[in-house]
This record gives sequence, structure tokens and C-alpha cells, in this order.
Amino acid sequence: MKRIIFTHSFNRNFFLLTFFSTLLFAQETIQTEFLSIGDGLSSATVQPIIQDSYGLIWVGTDNGLHNYDGYKFTRYKNIPGKSTSLLNDVIWGLAEDADKNIWIGTDEGISKYERINNEFVNYDFSELFGLASETGGRVFNIFVDSKNNIWAASLGLHILLYDRTNDQWNRVPIRYNNETDDILTGGITLTIIEDKNGKIWAGSRSYGLVSYNIEDSCFVSEDIKTENSLIDFTTNENYITDIYADITNTLWITTRNGVFKYNQETHELKVIQEYNYAKLLLWNNWNEILPDQSGNIWIANNYRGILKFDGVSDEFTEININGREKRKDGSSDIIFTRAMLDNTGIIWFGSTINGIMKYDASREPFINYKYSETDKNSISSNQVFCLLESKFKKDNIYVGTRGGGLNLFNQKKQTFSKINYNVIKDQFGGSVRSIAEEDDGSLWLGTWGDGLINVDRNYKEISRYTLDSSSFNSLSDNSVRVIKKDNYGNYWIGTNQGLNLLNPKTKKLKRISSLLTRTYPQELYEKSSKFIKELKYTARIEKVSDSQNLSKPFKVIKPRKYLVISGGEGDNNDNLMYDFGWIQNSKNDTIWKINSTSTTYHLGGALKNRIVIDIIDLKPGEYNLLYKSDDSHSYNNWNQDAPLFPEFWGITIVELPNEQQVVSFESFLNESDDGILIEGNNIRSIQISGNNVWIGTDANGLNKINLEDNSVKIYNSTKEKENSLSNNSVQFIYEDPEGILWLATNLGLNKFDPVNETFKVYTEDDGLPTNYIASILPGDGKDLWLATRNGISKMVTDLETGQVTFVNYDTEDGIEGMDFIALVALKASNGQYFFGSEQGLSAFTPGNSNTTEPDLIFSDIKISNKSVKSYDIEDRPFKTSLLELENLALSYDQNDLTFSFAALHYSKPSKNQYAHKLVGYDKDWVYDNKREVTYTNLDPGDYTFSIKGSNRDGVWKSTPKSISIVINPPWWFTTWAYIGYGFLFLGIIFIVDRVQRKRLLAKTKERMKLQEAELRAESAELQAKAAEAERKLLEAENSRKTEELEEARALQLSMLPKELPVLPNLDIAVYMKTASEVGGDYYDFHIDMDGKLTVVLGDATGHGMKAGTMVTTTKSLFNVLAPNPSIVETFHEMTRCLKMMQLEKLSMCMTMLKITENKLQMSAAGMPPVFIYKRENQVTEEHVIKGMPLGTFSEFPYTLIESNIKSGDAILLMSDGLPELVNSEDEIFGYKRVRNIFEEVAGSSPEEIIRKLKDAGSDWVKDNDPDDDVTFVVIKVK
Repeated sequence: MKRIIFTHSFNRNFFLLTFFSTLLFAQETIQTEFLSIGDGLSSATVQPIIQDSYGLIWVGTDNGLHNYDGYKFTRYKNIPGKSTSLLNDVIWGLAEDADKNIWIGTDEGISKYERINNEFVNYDFSELFGLASETGGRVFNIFVDSKNNIWAASLGLHILLYDRTNDQWNRVPIRYNNETDDILTGGITLTIIEDKNGKIWAGSRSYGLVSYNIEDSCFVSEDIKTENSLIDFTTNENYITDIYADITNTLWITTRNGVFKYNQETHELKVIQEYNYAKLLLWNNWNEILPDQSGNIWIANNYRGILKFDGVSDEFTEININGREKRKDGSSDIIFTRAMLDNTGIIWFGSTINGIMKYDASREPFINYKYSETDKNSISSNQVFCLLESKFKKDNIYVGTRGGGLNLFNQKKQTFSKINYNVIKDQFGGSVRSIAEEDDGSLWLGTWGDGLINVDRNYKEISRYTLDSSSFNSLSDNSVRVIKKDNYGNYWIGTNQGLNLLNPKTKKLKRISSLLTRTYPQELYEKSSKFIKELKYTARIEKVSDSQNLSKPFKVIKPRKYLVISGGEGDNNDNLMYDFGWIQNSKNDTIWKINSTSTTYHLGGALKNRIVIDIIDLKPGEYNLLYKSDDSHSYNNWNQDAPLFPEFWGITIVELPNEQQVVSFESFLNESDDGILIEGNNIRSIQISGNNVWIGTDANGLNKINLEDNSVKIYNSTKEKENSLSNNSVQFIYEDPEGILWLATNLGLNKFDPVNETFKVYTEDDGLPTNYIASILPGDGKDLWLATRNGISKMVTDLETGQVTFVNYDTEDGIEGMDFIALVALKASNGQYFFGSEQGLSAFTPGNSNTTEPDLIFSDIKISNKSVKSYDIEDRPFKTSLLELENLALSYDQNDLTFSFAALHYSKPSKNQYAHKLVGYDKDWVYDNKREVTYTNLDPGDYTFSIKGSNRDGVWKSTPKSISIVINPPWWFTTWAYIGYGFLFLGIIFIVDRVQRKRLLAKTKERMKLQEAELRAESAELQAKAAEAERKLLEAENSRKTEELEEARALQLSMLPKELPVLPNLDIAVYMKTASEVGGDYYDFHIDMDGKLTVVLGDATGHGMKAGTMVTTTKSLFNVLAPNPSIVETFHEMTRCLKMMQLEKLSMCMTMLKITENKLQMSAAGMPPVFIYKRENQVTEEHVIKGMPLGTFSEFPYTLIESNIKSGDAILLMSDGLPELVNSEDEIFGYKRVRNIFEEVAGSSPEEIIRKLKDAGSDWVKDNDPDDDVTFVVIKVK
């Protein structure tokens, strides 16, 4: 092979492409995100970036190495004097081998990061190869090939290969002109790659393009054919900076001066792009050629910016960064170094001073259309009011706006054209809130002020329906919010003031009434008005003004039917009438009255204008019409809109002279009662479902109208009822393919099953960005897209578990308008979604979302709040890397655990979602989006902690990551311990039984003696005999008691230790004096193998044999439990055992100490205070430790006190015998007196302390026997 060398200079005229000429190429602007020092990097100069097999990102800078989990950067750096730290902080190359070790190329050589030990193994090339300069060992690139060979490209050593067997690096020779280069000479190599056939290629500054010859174990320079004799890869201006083999195995080559393609078969080199070499910078050494998931090839092109090739042709696009300006010469203001494509399709670019730039193609799903004064093809207003995709005009969408009228949006051309119509009353100048399209292309426009307008396909007006205050058959309001066509071809029209039904064929409009808006037929009003005007009434109170109380008598001669008409003011909220009439007979009995607004009809104008028309029977007699009004809204003094028929304001009675008139009026009244009657006046949404029409209102919930029988059913919010609508404002209704209704309300998303009539509510607590839901559209499968008043949310339903999560999108995702308007939502036939707000129209295609599942890792585990990362390897409870951990075995006292974890998906890590579950503790998965979870005081047993995570688009990892955990019980909770407890319990029962038997036998013997005495008493002197028998009985009882007390005293004393512990650092003395009625005082000692001393002093409740039994039981339990390091756990276990024995009301008070060297722990259960004398400051500490006696309350929270003791300190434990001694003056000895005496003699020996206390007690009671046991334990620190 022959290397081509050209010595003549470049001809500048050859290069026609300069930075200024790049303006002729295609350009594309991308949205990016930057990570730099403020995000945790130690430097903004970033060179290599890789993603390891776990999903973590590794970043090399000129100030250390970092790994990144999407939330924080963890830095590794050189620590002088620590051989297991990073070799050097200037990082040039990174790679991961098949064993998951990270290899790092630095300024001085190579470091290998071993995860298990969290340490580095270093290879200092200056030392290994005897280099004069430290930077001569600089490693620019590290490459791991498909056979797990590790290659290094260096500054002064050309190419090196790692010898795994001998753990050393060897230089690889390069053959040129059939001669092998002297490998001792220096040489620069920047890049090493492997092609599709497994061939290794490198770019050498000295030898150009070289490939590895396996047979000869050396690199060989390529013989390149080119038409351009000036191209030479060995010159300083044009040496190779990167190589990439595409899917055809063509080599893409970047140099300091251009981009080239090399055909391996023909050896032909093709020039793709060349630059003006006269402008060279240090950083034009760096390029990265990178393929993306779509087959495009990206080139990070140092100060020349970024190029994007389609991977097929030689055409490229220059990439502009949104928000960044190029320099005047066309160069980039960001100098790019290296690039990396992660497993989710995100491209990471390194730079010299700008840190990391991330580009995620899937993070650009939102397009925002806004009004622009300079763009005639922009939308006419930013306040988008409605959307409708035209079936008549393909690829076009009608867009209604407020103030901008109607627009037609051409999806292909991405242009808006305004459609004009006649605006009359709309105060905003033209507002279209709803649209419906006929098959012939004509439109029904629901406007915000001009009613309902019908226009033809050419937008010429056909007809218009508006509110006519003189007719109840007109449109109920000029603000039309929603139009829906039913299965019969009729249009349901919702307005601010009621529901309307339009038959487009007959052009007839009918109001659908509510309790507030229902009216009598127009003909009834007109006929009644005619009666009054023709003075055919019997009696009348009319034109009633404010604050009136009026009456009008009338007389009935013959029995007749009468028409009563009464209009007045009513309160719709309180269901009360303020202006109303009624009729009384001669006895002042009310025979007719308007009871409440619920029985009235609308009189037109303001809703509080009410009327009742009725037919009544009156018998001959005298009657009175009466009417009462309040102080406002009266005839010709209206404070709101006047009634349509003001002549009815008051009360009128009209005689119906014949049957024909009666039938006529009755037919009108019956007609008014036969119509559909809904609840709610302000109509917000309509959904047609077969023969059912669902009506959502602003404040009255949901109505279901059955078109077969005109029945109406109301669903509203009831606080007392769990299964109800969450809020009565229903803004949008969507019916899914299964017939489930999804309701957008002001208090969450409601899922309503019309068959079972059940509600399920989703709110902010479930992950919604707000409870104010505006619109609902279908997604893939069971997913829904929600427009809210705080952005857009995607509801994702797990098809296996049914679990619902929400993925929320906001301004960070490119949405400009966050507060979306209800009903303004459209899913177009091409799958594109549109939502409208007051900031314009937002559009996106969900297919652009990132569908890659995240990787899951455990980033840390804390045991008792101590990170496992801080453990030495030999002390760690596992021997693998934390990233590989599957099983964890812990002791009983390692039961406070904190797990930290992460879902490694970098599209928008802050919006990744999380769930966790501890099997054995949690019943279900916990979806709380926390990345750290703590469990405290876990019981011994088997557990499995599992995590799930999703990316920002709600794509969840299909397989959870888990750790199996075993918390082993303490030895005293093991099976063998419980067997021992069983034998101990049986032994105690045996002892108690023997004592009881002996006691019963003694009673029997005494009874027999008495019987014998009675048989011998044959003397006539019965009184003497009786006295004698009584004396003997008393003697026997005294003897029995004396014997029992002696037995109890002997039992009590037998439980005490035979000798006191002898310890090198402690002197111990004890004293016990039993009472005349034997008490239950008890003391004991235990010394562990490590020298720890455990001391107990107890006092059993009761006296005699019962107290002795308790002391015996406690003695046995102490012998078993004394080694337990926890005093509180020992108390709990003693209580559990005592309660199992069911010793009725017996319990044991106890103080327990544990002394290890100079450390003291103590706790107490119902005992007197512990006194500790501190020699250093000559102060006596009194420790009053409150706690219930053992055997009473399970799991009582006993207090544990810790203290330090020093030489000369003294400790006094005592029962309540001494403090509660009572003298002949009925005075108690008291704890204060005990403390004073102890403090006076605390400097003496333990024996002297006891003598002083004993003498003081004896003097107090004048040597009489105490009523209770008196016990001291004194411990003196040597």
C-alpha cells in the first residue's frame, strides 16, 4: 500500500465553499436544552459523553468525570495521595467494556472505574512508557470493539491495545510502504472505530487513514484514490478527527478541513464539504459523526456548528439552535466537541464553554398558531372559541374566534383565511363559539351575541335565529355555546339562557325549558291578555307598585270555573315569592295561592318575573283578591328586565262562561305540562348518545333526556353521597367506545357508567395539573387527552392493571397558552390534536412522543440513615455493585430502610413518574412520584421492594425492578428461643403447683387437728370448750401464716444471687431487709462475654406467696433475656410472657441498668428514681423514669436514658421500702431525705453508703420491722 503525499500548497481558488456560502444550504432550527455548571457540572468544557449499559450518562470535562441520572451530577476527581482516585481531572475519552467497567482517557493516561469497589485502577503512561512530558500520555479516545478489545488513541503513543491477561497496555505498530514504523517514535491519533465487518480503523496524523491487519498485528495505511491531488490526511491542516462506518460500510471521515466519504472496495475518496483552511482554531480538532434513530447522520462540527445529512445522499442541512445567533462570518457561537445518541433518541452535544446541549426530536410536538399583524395568513384572533374539521372541504378546519370571527385553516398549507359574515350585536366585532356543518357544506354558526346563523357553502347568510323579547318561541339567548345534531337530524342548541331544539327542515325552533325558564304557550298569554284588555275579568289588582298590601272583594252568584292569573317577583335560589297574590273566602281561609317559585312559570324578561295561570272552581259566596309586594322590582319600576306581559303583574280572576272556554284554556295548560323539563339554565355541553341527549350545565349538573318518552333524569353533586358527580359545572362530555361518559368539571375528571350509574373521580391528588377540566379527546386505546386550565394532560390507563396515571404538558413542552377554553378541542382525521386558548391555537401529533421505556436503577440505599455507599466493601451487607443488587440480608436492628431510585429517561426527567411497593408491607402499588421512600421499624421477615417508572410521555417500564430483602429476627425471637420459653413456662407452672400443693396439705392437716379437738370435747362446759377451740383455731391460723411467710421468705431469698459480681472498674454492695409480711423485692446481675454488666432491681406487687411466684417468674425471664442489648425490648418481652401466664393482677416493677466501661443505659417500669452522684462536680442527679409495671401494657413506650460515668461516681438503686417508712408520728421518710443522706456519704465505699442509709431507716422506725421490703443496690466506679 502506498500513502499519497502532496507537497505543493493549496490553491485557494479551489475552495469555493466558505462560511458565507453555507447560507445557500438548507437550514433547520432545533429546540435544545443546556446543562452546565448551574446544573451540577464542575466545568462547562465538555469532551466525551457516553451512556452505559444501565442507562447512566457519563460526562468527561476538563475538571473531572461525572455521571448523571437526570437529576444530579455525581463527580469523580483526582485526590492527591489517593491511588484509587481518578488519575487526572482532564478527561478526553470514555468507553464501557463488556464487564461494565468504565475506561477513562485522561491527560496522563487511562483510569478504569470498577463499580463494585467504587474505585479507580490507574495506568500512568508517563511512568509506563517513560515519557518526558506528562501530557505525552494523553489519551484522546478509547474504543471497545465487538470482541471486547480495548483500544486507545493517544497524543504521543499513536495507538495502544490493552492486554487483559497481563493487565498492561501495549503500543500497536503501523506499517507504511511495507515497513513497520518504529513504535518508539511519537504520533497523534484522535479516533478509532470498527466497521460493519469488524475491521478496526484509525485516523493517524502521521499516516492518515489506517486499518488493523489481524495477521500481522499492526495497522496499515490505506491507499486512497482521489481526483483531488491536494487532499492529504497527513498534513497539519487536514488530519483525521473522526471516522464512522454507515450501514453500507462506507466510511464517513471528518478532518480539520472537511467532510469526506471513503469507499472501501474501490478505495475512492469523495469530497462532501471543504472549508477555508486558512481559518483554523484549536477546537477544529474535534468532530463527532453520529447516526440517529431515523438514519440521519449528524456531525458535531466544532466552531462550524452542526451538519445533518439524510444518510443517503450527500446533501446536508445546517442546524441552527433556537435562541442562538451565528457570528457574522457564519460560524457558530457554540464550539461543539463531541456528541452521543442515547437509547431514547436524544442527542447530547459537548461544547467548550457551554456545557452540554441536549436535543430531543420528540420534545417538539407542540405548534402554536397566533395572530400576527405582519402575516396575512395568520389566525385573525388569538382568542380561539371553537373548532370543527370540515368534511365538505378536505384538509380544512373551521376555527371560531372571539373578535376575529370565523377562520378556515388549511392543514397542508398551514394558512388561515378569514370568512366574513354580518356582525350586528356582537360587542367584540364577531365571535363564533360553535359550528355545525351540513352535508352540502352549509354551516350553522353559534355566535357570541348574534345568535344562530345559517350560511351556505359560499358563506352567504340563509337565515338567522335570535332572541325576540316578545316571543317565547325565539332563541333563548344570543350567546350560543354549543350545537349538536341528534340521530333524527334535529339540532340541540345550548345558550347562556337555556336549551333549544331546531328542526332544520321545518325551520321551527323550540325552547327546552327548565324549572326557571319554562313558559306557558305563547297563545295562552295572548288569549289571557285579550280577556283582560276586553274587561272580561271578574276582579283584578293590577299595576302593583313597591311595598303594597292590597285587597279586592268580589262575589260569586253561581257555581262556575274561573281563570286565575297572577304575576309577581320570585327568588329562584330561595324558592320564595316576594310579590304574589292569593284568594280568601268570607271566613278568611286561603283557597288559592302561589306557594313557591317551583310552581311558577317564566313571564319573560328577568328570570325572577314569575306567573301562575290556573283554573279553579268557586261556589257562590263572597271572596277577596289579595296581593302583597316588597320594596323593589315592581310595575314600571323594574330593577331588571321587565316581563314580556307586564299587564299580568298583580292578580286577576276571570269567569269562564261556558265549557268551550274551559276546554280551550285547559288544553293550553296541559300543553305546558307535557314538554321536556330539565334542570339548569346555562348550558355548557351536549352529547348525543343514541336516543339519549346528555346536557351539561354550569351549576345544575348533568341531565339525561330520553327522546323515546321525553323523560329527564338529573345527576348532580351531593356531598352526602359518595357516588355522585364531583361538581355541578359540566364543561365537556365525551363518550368512549364502551359507552362510558367522561365529564369535564370544575372539580376534576368524572368517569360515569350510565348503565350502573357509578362515578369515579380523578383530581389533582391523582396527578392532574388542576381540577378545572376544559375538554376531553380520545387517545390511543383507553388513553384520553385533556385540555385544562393549567396545560394539557394525557390520561394513561394500564391495560393490565387498570391503573391510571396522568402525563402533564406545560410551557416547558412548548405550549404557549396554558388556560384552555372549554369545548375548544378537536382530534383531526390525520390524528393531529388541536386545543384553543386565549393565547392562540395549540396543535400536536401524539405520535411524536418518545415511546422508549426508561431504565430503572437503585441509586442508593440507606440503612438506619447511613448510605451503603459509605460502607467499606467488607462491611457492606452485599458484595455486588448497587446497580446489580438483587438480594439483601439484614439483621433485626437494620430495619430502618430508605431506598433512592431513578427512571433513566432524559427527555424531561422532572416529569418522569414513579410508583413503588414493598411486598410484605404495602397492599398495592403507591403512585406518589417520589424517588426516595423510607420504611421504619420493619418487623423481621421476607420483603420485596419494587419500583416502576415512566418517561415524561407516560410510557412505563414494562418490568419493575426489585430487591428481595430478608430481615433476620434476633436470637430471642427464633424458633429455638420460643421452645426454651415453653420449657421455662412449664417449669414455672410446676414450681407454682408444688408450692400450692404444699400449702393445701398444710391447711388439711390443721383442719384435721381441729376436728379431733372437737370430738374430744364431751364436757358439759360448752363455753369453755368453745373458747378453747377458738384459741386453738387462732393458733393454727397463726401457725399457718407463719409457715407460709417463712416459705415465701425462703423462696424470695433463694431467687437472689449467691454472690456479687467482681469487676475491675466497679464496686458493688447490696442490702435487703424483708418485711413482716413478705414483700416481693428482687435484685440480680448478669455479665456478658464482652464485660457488659446488667443490673436489675424489682418489686413485685402483693405480699407472701403471690409475690414469691412473681419473683420466681421474673428471675427465670431475666436469666434468658439479660443478654439482649436493648432494655426496652427486654421489658416488652417480659411483659408479653407475664401476660401469657395470666397471673391475674400481679405485675413486676423494675429498674434495669447496663454498664459498658464508662457508658450507662437505664430504664424503669414503675420504680423509684435512680440517684447518680457525679464526683467531678459533686452533684447528685435524680432520674425519675416513668413507666408502667411489667405485665400490664404491651409495647409500652419505655424511656431509655444514657449517661457517662467516671471514676468516683456512685449509683443508688432502691425499692420503695426506705422512702415510704412511717415513724410513730405517722411521718414518711421521703425521697428527699434519701437523696440528702446519699449525697453526704457518696464519696465513701458502697458498704459505708448502705450502712448510713440502713441506720437512718432503723432510727426512723426505732428498730421496728418495716411494712415493706427495704432493698438497696449501690455501685461505685473505681
